[in-house]
Amino acid sequence: MVCTPPYYLTFLTYNTNMSVALDTAAASFKATLRELGLSGQEPELGDATRLGQRAALVAAASALWRGQLGPLLDVRQTQEMLAVSSRQAVHDLIQRHRLLAVSTEDRRTLVPVFQFSETGRPYAAVPPILRVFADVEATGWTTASWFTTPNSEIEGRTPIAWIRDGGDLPTVLAAAEAAAAPLRW
Repeated sequence: MVCTPPYYLTFLTYNTNMSVALDTAAASFKATLRELGLSGQEPELGDATRLGQRAALVAAASALWRGQLGPLLDVRQTQEMLAVSSRQAVHDLIQRHRLLAVSTEDRRTLVPVFQFSETGRPYAAVPPILRVFADVEATGWTTASWFTTPNSEIEGRTPIAWIRDGGDLPTVLAAAEAAAAPLRW
């Protein structure tokens, strides 16, 4: 017979671990403010509650984006997946709007895996959509978010799910045009 702990024990363990992590993060935040010569009371920092909220949002942003976008490849990994001869070849595909990439704050280029089919090649619908967003100078993050957010114009599905499931190109392109329209200057 397999014994499983009661639900409350699992919940208690999770909360205890989370509490320890949050306590450590709060102590580190406080220590960092002190190292910067700040007390946390400076008017420029605003209300202490808002300061904590902003810090949490900044800290969580990367995890939230990865949750939204799924796995991300660096340029070397993308080069291997595409079997191209150089990193420059990957950058050329990005520059020509044949491959979607996002740039991190530390200037790393990452490529969302969702745009690749089972063959390891980008779906054929990706480049025309990338050109739509390139015309309005949308960031890679904006474009990636559009691909992974449910869209009422394609039956409430995410554009990448529409593409993956063989949805027609004109419909998803029209959805991209509608999303890009407010971004036009």
